[in-house]
Amino acid sequence: MFDHQVMEMDISKQLHAYEVEYHVLQDEMLDAGPPPDDSERLDKLEKTNVQLKKQNMDLLEKLQAARQKIQTLETSVENFLSRESKMKHMIRSLEQERGAYQRTIERMRSSLPPDTLTDVEMTQIKTGPNGKAKTAAKKP
Repeated sequence: MFDHQVMEMDISKQLHAYEVEYHVLQDEMLDAGPPPDDSERLDKLEKTNVQLKKQNMDLLEKLQAARQKIQTLETSVENFLSRESKMKHMIRSLEQERGAYQRTIERMRSSLPPDTLTDVEMTQIKTGPNGKAKTAAKKP
């Protein structure tokens, strides 16, 4: 955001400087009037005027492009933040769901008679180092 303001201020300052210079030259041309023997000076001022107009147009184009790029980047940031928020919400939901499943499994285990656990092969769900579930068979 600050880079945007700094860049816009720099370009605005340059545009303002060129505008002032343009008006000064224009005033000089009007004040001096075209003397019959000073056509060389008039040609030079006219060429300078054309160059300044071109520089102004170039700077305006750069400013427009910079503003467009800033708008695109701001939109991208907003999209990323929105996706991040949705993903965090989904993670919380999945963690709650996993907790509910773990509690259900523990209730089911606790409701089985103790001798059933030794007679029946139980499968436990364990979380590996990568966070993925893996099954491990418990044998008596």
